[in-house]
Amino acid sequence: MHPDDLLEQIKANANPRKQRNLEIVHTVCREQYELGSKDFSVATIARIAHKRGGPTAGSIHNKTGDDFKGIIKAWASHTGGSLKKLRKVGADPVFSILDKIPDPAVRSVFGAVLAENRKLRGEVTFLKANSNIVIDRRIISDSPQKTPVGQVLPAHLGLNEDQVAALKHAVSDTLMQSEGWKADEFGRVINDKGRVIFRPGFVTAIRQIMVNIEQPAGHEPRNEMIELSYMGVNDQSKCK
Repeated sequence: MHPDDLLEQIKANANPRKQRNLEIVHTVCREQYELGSKDFSVATIARIAHKRGGPTAGSIHNKTGDDFKGIIKAWASHTGGSLKKLRKVGADPVFSILDKIPDPAVRSVFGAVLAENRKLRGEVTFLKANSNIVIDRRIISDSPQKTPVGQVLPAHLGLNEDQVAALKHAVSDTLMQSEGWKADEFGRVINDKGRVIFRPGFVTAIRQIMVNIEQPAGHEPRNEMIELSYMGVNDQSKCK
């Protein structure tokens, strides 16, 4: 029987409220067909119908919902649609096997196994992607330090010749004299007017980096890490 004919037949013995709900379900089914969808499952039709004031999935599944199921079934049969919710094709096509298992209990167990398998595979993929992890194994004392320290950098910075030369020039006597600068005991660079050009620790940090970079081949570096500043660089008033 054509869905339109079935609708009119059922409406003839229904109250106004049910007639309205039947029409909503019928309209949703027709729209599914017009959109080219094969999904005529109760879950899908009820979800759309309920948003328009129609019956819920629970109401359709009840015995009193047989007429609604009849309309849906008629549309599925008329259009070659499916009464089962169509599974979206995802990255794991193995899940499509679930739809071919008729026993609900077996389908549920097998689905749980597949879900666990997918979870474990995801964890393995994550571990592989993060296999190259650098761990800082330096021991950091819990006791408070009396003198604040600055950030530390690895002794070998991978600098090229031009970069090393630039660092040497920055603290060279030639540059200091030409600019009228001088370095004080705190590692600051000060001009002839007493203005601080570079903050405490600047000169000492660069010279220490130079010492570690220029270690002879095979010679152990002085320190595994270099302190850029051993002074409280934020409190320059103490250095004046």
